[in-house]
Amino acid sequence: MPARALQLQVDEPQADPQSAFDERRFRQALGRFATGVVVISTGSGERLHAMTANAFMSGSLKPPLIVVSVGHRARMHECLMTTTLFGVSVLSETQEPHSRHFAGEPQNWLAPRFAPVEGLADVVLLDHAAARFAARVVDRHPCGDHTLFVGEVLVFSLDEHAPLIFFGGRYAAVAQSAPMPSA
Repeated sequence: MPARALQLQVDEPQADPQSAFDERRFRQALGRFATGVVVISTGSGERLHAMTANAFMSGSLKPPLIVVSVGHRARMHECLMTTTLFGVSVLSETQEPHSRHFAGEPQNWLAPRFAPVEGLADVVLLDHAAARFAARVVDRHPCGDHTLFVGEVLVFSLDEHAPLIFFGGRYAAVAQSAPMPSA
């Protein structure tokens, strides 16, 4: 069966091409990509700042790099512009309340527990996360209204928890049919 060609409607150029761009529909289209959910953290104690994000990816295996995308208006942006170390906690399927809490929906009953990373002051990672990374900022790339922060992974850990997924504006979980192979 032959593949169907994608039909895109191309309009004539307008004086202001941005006026015709539908940001809401663009956001909905981006939401069709399922992502994991992470909490980015920097600082510790009274200086701890953490935020939920789903713009996270691996950057390289050699050297081990991760990338987070943070909006210019987020407080985390200012923190990552002035710090050298940060953490990323990949949330497990039971940590939806953590995601909401660090996305600006306070969960007053929630008492998030962060564990310090030995030898790395100002890096704390969430307990019970599916994976945790402590990284050193090695590059920053402006990208529209966001900045891509590239971190070299200094320490990481992996748990057997299933990850929390975000798709189409909703949280979901992954159905695991077989145990994950161990490294």
